[in-house]
Amino acid sequence: MPSAAPEDDSASDQYQRPGPALYGEPAQSGGDPYEELDAEARRDEWAADLGGVPEVPRQSDPRQAGPQAFPDPPTAEPAPQGHTPQGPPPQDQGAQGEWGEVPDWPPKSSQDWMHQQSQTGWGLAGGGSTWPAQGPGTPGDAAPAAPEQGAPAEGGLEFPELRSDPYEADVYGHSQYRGDSGGQDLYQSDPYQADRLQAEAQQAREQYQAEQSFQPFATPEPQQPAPAFAEQPAAQFPPESQFQPAPPEPQQSYGDHPFGERQESAVATEAVEAVPAQRRPEESAAPEAPASTDPRETRVAPPTHVGVRYAIYGIGGLITLGLIIGIVLMLGAAPPSEPSEKGGDDKATEDAPKTEDSSLTSERYVQLAGAVGTAEWFSWRYGEAGGGSGTDELPAAEGDALASEPLLGDADRSVQGQLGYLTDESGLTGVDHVTAVESTDELIGLAPRAGGKFSEDGAPELELQEGTTAECLAGLGGDLGKPVALARPEQSAEINAHSVIAFSSGIIATAGISGAQGGTCVQLPAGQVPTDVALTDGNELALVTTWNADTQTGALTLIALGDKSGSYQSSWSESYPGLPNPGHFASAAVVGSVELPFTAPTSVDAWSNSGGSLSLGRGKIDGDAHRDTVATAGYAIVGDLSASQVAVVDLASTLEGLAAQHYDGTQFQLDAVAGDAVDVEGGVADVAATEGASAVATRDGVVHELDAALQETSATPVGANPTCLVVGAQSGAFIATSRGEATISWVSGGAVTKELADSRLVDPLCASETPALDVKGYTGQAAVVLVSDFEGQQLHAYLDGQASTPGGATVGGDGFTYSGAYTVAGKPWGASVTVDLD
Repeated sequence: MPSAAPEDDSASDQYQRPGPALYGEPAQSGGDPYEELDAEARRDEWAADLGGVPEVPRQSDPRQAGPQAFPDPPTAEPAPQGHTPQGPPPQDQGAQGEWGEVPDWPPKSSQDWMHQQSQTGWGLAGGGSTWPAQGPGTPGDAAPAAPEQGAPAEGGLEFPELRSDPYEADVYGHSQYRGDSGGQDLYQSDPYQADRLQAEAQQAREQYQAEQSFQPFATPEPQQPAPAFAEQPAAQFPPESQFQPAPPEPQQSYGDHPFGERQESAVATEAVEAVPAQRRPEESAAPEAPASTDPRETRVAPPTHVGVRYAIYGIGGLITLGLIIGIVLMLGAAPPSEPSEKGGDDKATEDAPKTEDSSLTSERYVQLAGAVGTAEWFSWRYGEAGGGSGTDELPAAEGDALASEPLLGDADRSVQGQLGYLTDESGLTGVDHVTAVESTDELIGLAPRAGGKFSEDGAPELELQEGTTAECLAGLGGDLGKPVALARPEQSAEINAHSVIAFSSGIIATAGISGAQGGTCVQLPAGQVPTDVALTDGNELALVTTWNADTQTGALTLIALGDKSGSYQSSWSESYPGLPNPGHFASAAVVGSVELPFTAPTSVDAWSNSGGSLSLGRGKIDGDAHRDTVATAGYAIVGDLSASQVAVVDLASTLEGLAAQHYDGTQFQLDAVAGDAVDVEGGVADVAATEGASAVATRDGVVHELDAALQETSATPVGANPTCLVVGAQSGAFIATSRGEATISWVSGGAVTKELADSRLVDPLCASETPALDVKGYTGQAAVVLVSDFEGQQLHAYLDGQASTPGGATVGGDGFTYSGAYTVAGKPWGASVTVDLD
């Protein structure tokens, strides 16, 4: 389809009209040359009409820069520029002239147009549209220079009295070209001069044939049917040229490119002066263009048929409307992100920090740091409740030796400790003292209760109300805040008499058992908000993960702990913070903080290879006495829920440095650093540390066991949303509590070795094992699992297997049995207990 003419003379000055189809048009099979023709016939007329146009200087396209060339001629004739083939060309050339014209040639529509050009002169400054022709096909030959302004072109006529360019008037009707009603007929004043025009056309044909060095399209091959409208080239739609700098290049058949796909157009690049169709007197000639090496020519089409124009303008209007709508939508949408240098948006997303909770923005960070210990914090930290396990109710533990009442002071052994919970009740600290197991020679009590060996009064924890811990807290001043985390060592040969409790105020306090009353406290550095706590196995260090709302950085703060002399056989005669001890803490000191590779640490666990025991009599430091119990290796593993990353802090130099301070008198300097962050997919919910291996529980319900280099050795499904991961005090397995499915799983070697599920569990948040009773020659035994039921507001106890007393009585049997619950004045989130020897 030929291109439409520009709508005004300014457009005519700036843009060259795309060339017509020159060769291979289908022949006309007779018919009245003066009747109105459809679009297909009109294109045929133009193709025939080209032969009668005298050669004029070519108009350079101001949009083109630099020389361009046509490709080598194809074997089959490609569709000409601006035209979509509608079918194969006729094989019978007998009814046509050399140029494909019909016997009654030219048709009237072309005659009218040629008549107009005869009135204006082709290529004149004041004339009609230009028909640039190409000279001989020899590469590098220059085209004839354009005539001076106002001078007639060779073979043309000049009619100065003709009114302005007819392209200006009646753009949509073009009645002035055809003599239709509704506009002035420009052709009625001049009769049809068929003889003169035919003579000129014959002369032009002969001249053109003499100039051509080859005829690449002499025998056209059948063309494929034209593609659908959507596949036609953009060159057929002039309105789009307002947005594109260049028309498409006719390098391939037009069906090869979908609609809107544009290629560079080859133009004549010989040194010629641009001759616009209608140059204003004040305008100067365009600069000369470089010489062309293209053997073929580009011509400008005569005026397009009015029907075709209407179609073109309609299509162009739709395109323009679509562009406007697109721009409006783009203005209303979010601006697109710029692609990264390494591969765009996808790569930029890969390089961005991985967050399980994308809402942890700067504002959210500050908000959560201020909400630590509250319901908002626990909801974010542990996710939502799963609604129970939906399983059957486990049977209750039975046996003649099962105590029905608290044994209190009659017990030879008891397992006691602290329970942390969320509460808004005034007068409560959120920490209770609880007893989980108590035993005599003949009886064993397995139902958890408040209080210790001498009292059932354990709410709140008495040590936070009176004694040395309370005195320490009073000395610090300020509000204690809400408890956030508490812990004891999980794999220790010591007694671990005190738990370490972190409060939202940044205060770290200790609380013990009935046989080890009176603890201590310490204040974290200003700005540090605690989120979790863990101890090394020798009670040497308390490790606290902290957030800093001001700097929005994460750290691991190290606190050296010293015991109280005379409490146990393995106690030191003086307090030596940082040395292995039985955990009856009398002193605590912050030794420094380790910056972490992530900003929001939420979990920590630790291990050390200290060699203490309950039977060891330490006494005073004399020379290198008991230096062999000092840990030579240790580490902490830290997890970040929002970043879903973990990192390891090597503690060996810290443990040895603290020991050297006491043994050798050297000055201690913290040199521990965190290793690189390691991604663990799924959202790091909790971590656990053992000798030579660690584990990570992720929100997607998997426990990942890792080696010393944090390389995964196994991945074990344990149920949705595991909120707590600990090392079993007796089993040594990783114990994962699935809040989403209300189950507790024991994981070892990439498999779940056993599982606890009970319909009594409403919302289990954390489960742990009680330590063994058989220490220092005691022969009784009981393995009890304590489960903190957050929404159920109870601390449940389950007997694992069979319990026994020193006298030989037994309780329970195979598997898990239910042994009772302690109703909490709040929502419990964790318990930490140990053996009381008295």
